[in-house]
Amino acid sequence: MSNQYRITDTDYIHFLVAATCDVSCVKAADCYSKAGIVVSHDKFNRFLTRQSLTTETLWMEVAPCIERRNGWLVLDDTVIDKIHSEKIETTHFQWSGKHRKVVKGIGLVTLVWTDGTNTFPVDYRIYDIDCDGKTKNDHLRDMLQTANDRGFNPYFVMFDSWYSGIENLKYLDLLGWNWFTRVKKNRMVNPDRAGNVQVSSLAIPDDGLEVHLRKYGFIRVFHSVNKKGSDRYWATNCLTMDYVDRKSLQAICWSIENYHRALKELCCVEDCKVRKAAGQKNHINCSIRAYIRLEAVNQQQDITIYQAKWEIHSNAIAEYLKDPKYAL
Repeated sequence: MSNQYRITDTDYIHFLVAATCDVSCVKAADCYSKAGIVVSHDKFNRFLTRQSLTTETLWMEVAPCIERRNGWLVLDDTVIDKIHSEKIETTHFQWSGKHRKVVKGIGLVTLVWTDGTNTFPVDYRIYDIDCDGKTKNDHLRDMLQTANDRGFNPYFVMFDSWYSGIENLKYLDLLGWNWFTRVKKNRMVNPDRAGNVQVSSLAIPDDGLEVHLRKYGFIRVFHSVNKKGSDRYWATNCLTMDYVDRKSLQAICWSIENYHRALKELCCVEDCKVRKAAGQKNHINCSIRAYIRLEAVNQQQDITIYQAKWEIHSNAIAEYLKDPKYAL
């Protein structure tokens, strides 16, 4: 084909599904040219910086893969590393769980749906408070309202302690949804009407303890210990929850951690070097939609997303092995 070929978001997503790492507009153009579609890298650059891909494009693709009246919604944020960048827009210094310190990067707040086996992102927001004035908690409530408008009725909504503020908990109550969250060890609760104490000072049985949370109402708190021996505290508005339920939900919470890891390892979400905010946002949108294609294979054919990615690479390696170009 000639260089008149028009780049679409689907073209770029296909490239991200197959790519390994360190992607760029130059490499995208090179790969398409070798596939018989001659196109310049400038076209990919213009596509990224001049399009305006919204979260609605994600929803249109993921909606057929999920069941809105079942499953769990899990929310968390991650940092798309831009540690060494100086001129990439939308970057902020923020805490990174991966690096265990404040780093420079793009904040991505994501809401995923899971049935316990498959995990699909259903909404996301870019944390850019200098542009829109919204905090991560604002983004949480925006996505919860959107999910409600789309007809979701999850078993539980789950999130980290960062999002366990009273305003968010009350907002979930207004929606009529059960919630389950981590809480910090110094969270103040009242177990016996004698006054507020830190949750870490309580003797919490395996089946949890009902306590009163100031300005909210009664909740149930739980205690667990992770593999490193560190204490973890949990809370829910489901007062009948027991040890088995807590342990099950705690495991389901990890679905979003696995999603973030796969998004970075398999879908090149951190590898875009475009400086303009629009380019970064469009790249993130396409990376998330690339993940959907891999997870859909998992759902339909019962192979993991890592196996699906390896199929692409193993076929390419097999073609090279037929005629090793760089053999001595």
